[in-house]
This record gives sequence, structure tokens and C-alpha cells, in this order.
Amino acid sequence: MAGPSRAPHVAVCTAAAHSHISPLLGVVAELVRRGHRVSYVTTEEFAPLVRSAGATPVLFRSSLPTDPADWPREVHRLPLLYLDDARATLPALARSFEGDRPDLVLTEDPAGAGSVLAAKWRIPVTQVWTYTASPTHWSLAEPGTPGANPVAAEFLAVLDAFLTEHGVRGGARAHLSARLAGGLVLTPRLFQPGGAELGPEFTFAGPALAPAKDAWTPPPPDGRPLALVTLGSIDTAHPEFFKTVAEGFAGTDWRVVLAVGDRIDPAELGPLPDGVTAYAWVPQRSVLDHASLAVHHGGMATVMECLHHGVTSLIVPRLREQAGNARRLMELGLGGALPLRAVTPDAVRSAVLRLHSDAGVRARVGAVREEIRGFGGAEAAADAVEHRLAAS
Repeated sequence: MAGPSRAPHVAVCTAAAHSHISPLLGVVAELVRRGHRVSYVTTEEFAPLVRSAGATPVLFRSSLPTDPADWPREVHRLPLLYLDDARATLPALARSFEGDRPDLVLTEDPAGAGSVLAAKWRIPVTQVWTYTASPTHWSLAEPGTPGANPVAAEFLAVLDAFLTEHGVRGGARAHLSARLAGGLVLTPRLFQPGGAELGPEFTFAGPALAPAKDAWTPPPPDGRPLALVTLGSIDTAHPEFFKTVAEGFAGTDWRVVLAVGDRIDPAELGPLPDGVTAYAWVPQRSVLDHASLAVHHGGMATVMECLHHGVTSLIVPRLREQAGNARRLMELGLGGALPLRAVTPDAVRSAVLRLHSDAGVRARVGAVREEIRGFGGAEAAADAVEHRLAAS
């Protein structure tokens, strides 16, 4: 008599950061609900987060710096740092999965350890896009063209060696092209420059957010609008930013939640204007349930959470990726931005009041909120994963 069938095993490999893990928790939870076994490759710090969605953490020790101050100042060299980390972590990853190989790997990074291990073991892979989707890897741009990275040749050479070391034939270019030929996109098509040109091989599920579990007690319902101010979860140690933004709300009728992160003691911000409260941490999605506007860094995860909740964004970008998100948001008429050097109390106050009073912006943000929720989110994403499993 045949035994019970084995539940399909899905492995998820992303960067160990809130902004990379949170967008996938809804997909993970839905796959688990449907009876799949999900392993999530992450660090000890994020093990409780992935367990909360029903996944089994597969722990690894990253070689990446934990302090943003220790990252290279030459941002264009970051891909080489990530590639070095992939090379360092793949052997431990292989040992972890050797006795229980996954049936499918979901991976963000086509050059990451999970992607290369899947190629080595000939396991199907689905590329997951929590940011802008593209069928062409950045390293394949011709030198001198817009967006070309000066380390591209070095990156391809290192990746070639990495693949060869693990018996993967065809070279870096073929590997990257195959990985990026389609996948699961967790951002709206409208947010993608050239999104209309991406064919059916790209499944647009929209933000697949898990239900918010952490409750938050909002201020009294006195009719005052609420703003969230955050710099995300990594580069948060900027007390001067939070002080300046708080001062921008002084004398207004706003209530403001400053989520300053664990690198700042909220007490060090000193006396804050009436209605402004600083916290080391808040359940961001629960706060957004009550917010009208968010002042933030422009990370894609935060942008998508704001749009999912119908919250207008005022972005103060620090990185090129964040500046790109700000530009796209403004092109679509969904928010505004301030250059970091232009952040003053007066500039913040002016931008907040202008955005909040703009009925057109509010209407467009509301329309995108409804469009996003019509994509299917976690259920549509899980359908795509099951379709890929069935086809393999």
C-alpha cells in the first residue's frame, strides 16, 4: 500500500532584512495554509519572523556588515559584496538542504547562493521581484549606456568562476538571462517603467502582504490626521532627520508617529512638538491603517505598504534606488519627494500640507489601493508558485 504523498517543499532565499522578508510573508503563509512545506533561508535575527508565517528557518551566517557605516562608500561595488557573501554561504546552505532538497526555489537574487545551488542541483527556480522587474540583468548593460555599472565585467568574471566551481555550465550571462526570463512580481505593473512590455511569463500579483498581527492603539479619534515618519529598518541612526521632520509638524493639527529604530534612544530627540511621539519600533502596517501620510526613505517595501493602505508618501531618499522610487511615485502623481539636503522644518511642513490638501493625489492613491487589492496578492502569488511546481 502506498504511503501518503510528500508535501511539496518550497525554499525561499532572500536578503536577511525586513524590507526583503516582509513582502514575502503573505505568500509563505498562503503556501503553508495550502499544505506546502516552506523553508526560509535567513539569519537568527529573522527566524521568529519567518516562523510567524509558518515557514521553517534555515539559518546561515552572513558575511555582510551589520552596521551601515561599514558598507563600502562606493555604492556601485555593493553587488560584488553580495556575490562574495553568496560564495561564502553556499556550502553551508548545501549541507542544510542535502537530506531534504526542495522541489522549487524562490529567490530574489539570480546570482545568490540559493539560485546557484538550485542550478547545481537542477531544481526549478522562480525569480521573485519585490522591486522593479526586468528581463535584463544590470551587469549585461553595455559600457557607457545609462545605468551601466563600472564593476560589471568584474562581477560577471566572479560569477563565472562561482558557477564553474559548482559545476554549472553555460556561464554567467546565460545563467542570468535564464533566471530573469520571467517570474513573480510583487509590485504593481503600473509602478514598473516599461511594465506594459513585460509578457505573461511575468505574473503580477501585487503586494502579497500577510495579515497584520501586531495591534497598535491609535490616538483618540479627534479628527486630527496621522502621519508616520520612518527610515525603514537598516539605515536609521539619523536623529537630526527625525528632529527636523518633527519640527516641521510643530503648530499643525497633525498627530505624528516617529519610528526611529533601535539605533536611537527616543529620549535623545529631546522635547518634541505637541502631538509628536517617538518610538523605537511600531507595527508599521497597523499604524498605516490609521495614517493619512508617511514621510519615509522610499524603500520599495515601504512604498508598497503605503500604497496598499492608501497612504500618501513624502519620500526623502538616501540611495539611488530610493530616488528612483520617488521619481516613479511623482510621475504617477501618488506622492512627493524632498532631496535630503533640502529637508528643513519649513520644507517638510509645506510639502505635507500641499500633499494632504491635494484631492487629486488622494484620489489617485485611493484608486491604486483598490487596483492593488484586486491583483490577488498572496493567493495569486501562491497560485503562480503551484503552477510552477506542477510544470516541473
